[in-house]
Amino acid sequence: MPVLGYPYSFSGVSYKHQASLTTTYQAFAVTADATNNAFSAAVPNDCELAQVNVELGSIAGGASQVTCYLARDLAGDIPVTGVCSANVLFGLTTATKGTAVIDVSLKHHYQDLGSEVRGTLFAIVKLNAGTALANIRLYWQA
Repeated sequence: MPVLGYPYSFSGVSYKHQASLTTTYQAFAVTADATNNAFSAAVPNDCELAQVNVELGSIAGGASQVTCYLARDLAGDIPVTGVCSANVLFGLTTATKGTAVIDVSLKHHYQDLGSEVRGTLFAIVKLNAGTALANIRLYWQA
């Protein structure tokens, strides 16, 4: 039951570990990953998507911006959000690590479409230049 004055009973994060990013859109499943993120969980059937956090490592070739959208399907043909871009905030002591934060603020409802995977959304992601490895976190409230 939700806390008085707060519409959600819990919040969580769905996760993709070490996604290899380039300048071409690629799809990555974000869901529960107990091996690499013990506190990650499947995307609830009904929730509010809050934020996509793209934590980059091994940044090379001038990558400085992340562009992404969320989709219901692996092909990226059924978008859930619009396309959003965010600049990379580079680490204080190294230019090969950083994070791009994208606010989503969208209600999501699983619809059991043929191309959907229960508990999973797909981050369709690319860089403006170069390459990087990314840990992708989708924060939500249900």
